[in-house]
Amino acid sequence: MNKLEIKGLDLILYEETLANGLSIYVIPKESSKGIYATFTTKFGGHDIDFIPSGKEEMVSVPPGIAHFLEHKMFEQESGEDVMSLFSKNGVSCNANTSSYKTCYLFDGSSHFDENINLLLDYVQQPYFTDENVEKEKHIIEQEIDMTADNPYSIGYFHLMENMFVCDPSRIRVIGSKESVQSITKEDLYTCYETFYHPGNMFVIVTGNVDPEKTIELIRKNQEKKTFKEFKKPILKPYDEPVTVLKKEDYIEMNITVPKLTMGFKFDLRKLEKELKLDEATIRRYVAIYANLKFGSVSLFLENAKQEELTTSDMDYSLYATDDILLLILEGDSKNTISLKERILEEVKNKKIEKREFELKKRGMIATCIYTSENIYSMNQKVLGDIISLGNVEVDLLENYKKLNYEDFLKVVQTLDFTNYSFVTVNPKKK
Repeated sequence: MNKLEIKGLDLILYEETLANGLSIYVIPKESSKGIYATFTTKFGGHDIDFIPSGKEEMVSVPPGIAHFLEHKMFEQESGEDVMSLFSKNGVSCNANTSSYKTCYLFDGSSHFDENINLLLDYVQQPYFTDENVEKEKHIIEQEIDMTADNPYSIGYFHLMENMFVCDPSRIRVIGSKESVQSITKEDLYTCYETFYHPGNMFVIVTGNVDPEKTIELIRKNQEKKTFKEFKKPILKPYDEPVTVLKKEDYIEMNITVPKLTMGFKFDLRKLEKELKLDEATIRRYVAIYANLKFGSVSLFLENAKQEELTTSDMDYSLYATDDILLLILEGDSKNTISLKERILEEVKNKKIEKREFELKKRGMIATCIYTSENIYSMNQKVLGDIISLGNVEVDLLENYKKLNYEDFLKVVQTLDFTNYSFVTVNPKKK
């Protein structure tokens, strides 16, 4: 068992990789009353083209299958209701799927030994039949219908479809009704056997736990089970261009205020090479830039509100693949085209004062410290590091402190805003 100090945050990370390949990360926090445990596989909505375990040829599975598989893991051959079992033990459980991972979790401090075993056991006991697969299709179709009523979701989905040319990031994690209908029991087992091996999974426990006892509990659980030899999944590579597939899109829905979703597409590997900075650092500088330009206290937003170009604050987010980085902006506006044009004008102005940068940097450091105090945020930070970086960033606070104005300006000056796309969701015409 390795014991690593998360420097400057008064936290210790305990980590161990078991004989079957399962990685375990424990961050104890005695001052916390709760416990948060996640069990994650490196398999998400993006991973639809791969060589299955034990095979030699590449296959394509229906989009949405990772999310479908997440749903089906809660169904056990015994007929027991997994959520009810956790509830009886005094905790809540859940699961979620994103582009690059599927995560199963429970939250609560009572009966920890039973709950960590339950978490491991139900995720490692697949039970798929033709009948229960068909039943689940109708449930997920209803979920798809629910997202179809959300204008922000629709704007985001269409933006991703338009920004990516060939990378599966352009496909919705939940899939479509057509793709969900095509999923078979055999497809689910193919994905499970390829991606749900302990060697492709990891457990993170944060909160009021004894790290040595926790790791020993997990070790004993895994020693009772037999797994095939692990072979790292081989995924299809995608030669995604930095250009976008479609520049603009207009959609009508039952809404009152139009909504703009706009994205800028950057060549991440080119940025790393030219700037000689790692991906995590580049993303932090771009996040500072987005906050300064379009955040809740930005001059741009203040002027846009005064001119009634926007009716609320704008949201921004980053999305990264192996080679591409997206900066995504969302906001309500009675004149989405004017707002879009104003955004394009704003990104041309790359002048940002040092005092503005230093203020945002201090804010990020404060957020970092808050993260260390929150067992949920810390768990998600470790999870995100493993998925996107392949390791845990134990120098987190120090890396924030190393951010500097000179490198920030280099990043901003290097960003090419010519590759963009936008989607406007408008009220239906009467």
